[in-house]
Amino acid sequence: MNLKTLFLQNINTKQIVFKNTSWLMLAEIVSKTPTFFLNVLIARYLGAENYGQFTFAFAFGSLFIFFTDLGLSTLIIREVAKNENSARKYIDNLLMIKLILSFIVFVLIFSLIQILNKPSETKDLIFLVGIFIIISSFITFFQSIIQAFEKMEYLAISKIIYSTSLVPIILLIVWQGLGVKTLTRGYLYSALITLIITAFLVRKKFSKFWLERDTDFWKKALSNAWPFGLIGLLGTVYLSMRTVQINLISGNIEAGWYNAAYQFIFVLMTLVGIFYTALFPALSKEYAKSKINFYRIIDFVAKKVILLSFFACLSLFLASQKTILLLYGPSYIKSANMLRFLSISIFISFISITYSEGLRIMNLQKEYLKTLFWGVLLNFLLNFPLIFLWGGLGASLAAIFSSLLITVLIIIKFRKFKKEDLCKI
Repeated sequence: MNLKTLFLQNINTKQIVFKNTSWLMLAEIVSKTPTFFLNVLIARYLGAENYGQFTFAFAFGSLFIFFTDLGLSTLIIREVAKNENSARKYIDNLLMIKLILSFIVFVLIFSLIQILNKPSETKDLIFLVGIFIIISSFITFFQSIIQAFEKMEYLAISKIIYSTSLVPIILLIVWQGLGVKTLTRGYLYSALITLIITAFLVRKKFSKFWLERDTDFWKKALSNAWPFGLIGLLGTVYLSMRTVQINLISGNIEAGWYNAAYQFIFVLMTLVGIFYTALFPALSKEYAKSKINFYRIIDFVAKKVILLSFFACLSLFLASQKTILLLYGPSYIKSANMLRFLSISIFISFISITYSEGLRIMNLQKEYLKTLFWGVLLNFLLNFPLIFLWGGLGASLAAIFSSLLITVLIIIKFRKFKKEDLCKI
């Protein structure tokens, strides 16, 4: 097999997963490496307090992601991966739904800003982040179409465009000392550039699109999509609500320390996410063809991911203090213990991540939703007393307990439904 065939064509499941993972790995290295160091630069430039304000605005805005999508992007991956001929129907109708949802979200964010008990500068940041979230939602939608066709080389292009446009914009803003509000605008401009180019790629390479109003199709799509959407909402609440709660209870500085530590966890999540982004469409097809092979692959992948993530999280745990001091400086030293606790919680989450993907592919997203709900609820409730006592460190500790609950419940459910599924064969 020559290089062109290996990296540009879809031949079989193993080759597709290897090809797509390779392209996504390249994209994430090229895009996420500079953006990670940009976040470090921004944290040092703004200082813990202003960085806490900055991350609060993004965390608060991200709580509205669910309402801009309702799970439609995940639905289109699963359905178009099964039948590529249905792409135009899904794109035209779901794009129309997303436009309506985005208008509603814009009005909702604008209304909430008026009653939010925060300084005017923070309100301005949330407004800009709200627009950024809406634009990013459309980027995700078009990227999902690319993902459904399993042509990750084009998804890689989209991701690289975002980082290569963001880096010079942010560097210029920091160099000129233009402040936190202009920094936020920089993210918005980069997202807009990425959206335009990604939409062009989809139209040119995969499917033309416009807008269609088929209300019967809308009802069916929304009925199938909402569990995916709620899973995304709970996942967002699980991750972003901590920053919001830390900010409201302990203030901007504590939120800044916590988010400095969390950047490393985000890197690990991104690396693991690359693999599952490539694997999801291929496994969806495999489940439709052979359930026995599907479960064999799931078990094999789970073992490998657990092993690799253990060494990665252990390394992060042991090197927490030195890493924080090297990148952020002495003013962020309190982030070190937060990073230690977060590394434990993310390893626990990685134990069950493969089985989570399996439940979604098996059309058991509602079962996954139930487990996620209990974990998010536990995390939300634990955050109040623990943040009150120990700030960001308390939130990191709460993450361990909630991750453990989610992992146990997911593994129990997956094994139960796997046994039932195989008994039908």
